[in-house]
Amino acid sequence: MHPKTLANFDCAETVDLVSDRIVSYTAHFHRQLRIIHGILNIVGWGTLLPVGVIIARYFRRFPKEWKWWFTFHVSCQTIGYILGLSGWALGIWLGNTSKYYSFTCHRSLGIIIFTFTTIQMVALRLKPKSGDEYRSYWNMYHHFLGYALLALISVNIFVGISIIGAGRAWKWAYIGILGCLGAVALAFEVLTWIKFVLLRNPGL
Repeated sequence: MHPKTLANFDCAETVDLVSDRIVSYTAHFHRQLRIIHGILNIVGWGTLLPVGVIIARYFRRFPKEWKWWFTFHVSCQTIGYILGLSGWALGIWLGNTSKYYSFTCHRSLGIIIFTFTTIQMVALRLKPKSGDEYRSYWNMYHHFLGYALLALISVNIFVGISIIGAGRAWKWAYIGILGCLGAVALAFEVLTWIKFVLLRNPGL
């Protein structure tokens, strides 16, 4: 009995028993949909949402006050949410139609991510005004939940990559995306602190 992996369930091969060569290989339609599911989630939740966070954290007043930062922040978050939601819905459908296997951890994390990203999107409409006494508490909740979601999203993407057996290319591609986003965030964090120190100590 060979292992019950996605590669075994999601494809069919015709083998020439004389030459021991694969004559043809056909991927199941569900495998193609799983790849689309992965791409949508990597681009939407795994890339655009972190970009939106970087814009919100570093582009408000750096290098000078930028009035369009909120528009770009909301645009990245909205497009990323829509793409991620499409990938999530496709993943739920695939899970419901897969009678041979289920991935409880990946599915549960996906539901948690969907729930709290939806709450984050709704929170944009329920945000207290800048002078409201509850605004500081809303900011803490919004920031903490946002960073926690980014961590969960990254973990679940790696879990999904291992499930579909995409190989090292997908894994290293997403590591590269995270590395680039992390490098950009680190660079802006350093520049922000340099600016803060210079403003506090004009004589430096």
